[in-house]
Amino acid sequence: MLQPLWLLLTPLILILFWRRRDSDAPWPDLLQRERVRYPLYGELTNEQPEASQYQPRRERLLLMSMTLFVLALAQPVIYRDTIELPDQKDPVDLVLLVDTNITMVLKDYFDGQQSIERMSLTKELLSEFVNSFQGNRIGLSIMGNPPYHWLPFTDDRDAVTQAIARIRVTLGGRLSDMSASLKLVSDNYPTDLNPVVVMVTDSGIQLGETSPQAAAKALADAGYTLYVIAIGSTELSQEQKARAGFVYDPVDLALLDEVAKAGAGKMFHALNIDAFEEALQTISREQTTQNRSINTLPLVEPLYPWFILSGLTLLILIFVRRSV
Repeated sequence: MLQPLWLLLTPLILILFWRRRDSDAPWPDLLQRERVRYPLYGELTNEQPEASQYQPRRERLLLMSMTLFVLALAQPVIYRDTIELPDQKDPVDLVLLVDTNITMVLKDYFDGQQSIERMSLTKELLSEFVNSFQGNRIGLSIMGNPPYHWLPFTDDRDAVTQAIARIRVTLGGRLSDMSASLKLVSDNYPTDLNPVVVMVTDSGIQLGETSPQAAAKALADAGYTLYVIAIGSTELSQEQKARAGFVYDPVDLALLDEVAKAGAGKMFHALNIDAFEEALQTISREQTTQNRSINTLPLVEPLYPWFILSGLTLLILIFVRRSV
């Protein structure tokens, strides 16, 4: 029953019929028969009018008809199956937090014999991640000293990819204040959905008074889930260090792991290009399986037309018997 409250009318109908039966009050004639007035009718017969022998039957039929109409109002259905509604978005708002400190110019990623800059790889893979993101909105902030609120929440994927393309090394300064960057996220990205922060960084320097671990915990207390992608290799050969084109500064994995755990999330080490891509895919997969609310539509077969048809049939039968 899709509208079961209508069934509350059923006892009222029963009470109505019970009171009229005890009072012997005649039901009003909805369809008057043709009558011929005859002065001597009372002397010719003492029988009751012919209609009286059908009265109890008509009352029962009328009671059944009204009950059927009430059942039709309750909308009885049979559930056959369910289907998943297409094009459903995961209930997730995503914030990308991208480090722009000077070490992001290091070329310690390699595609064959070609070295790739940390920042170039970050922008390329984040753009692909944005285009495949199945959540709700995306925001973008820059890690720096101070950090910058780069792009507010938007569902325009093209605007996000264009904002990512404009990111440059040292855009937020030569160093990054991680704790201030995390606080910037909680202050500028309010949401009622499941907020997720993906922080891409190779930083390990504490600049502010608040530790990155404390800032990450405050972010988690506000309802966010923090994923950290540590970019940069921890070990390179002498040849690779020479090709990196900068004083080699390995990423502090221990610190970033503590920050991710304090933020109720995980840390991924993008040791190479494939590991970076796998980290983004894992984040997307985890948010889909953990937080997605799949909307389904039940397939039902309505039964109320049969109740209406049965009630109308009984009403027609009452009128036909009354007119005979």
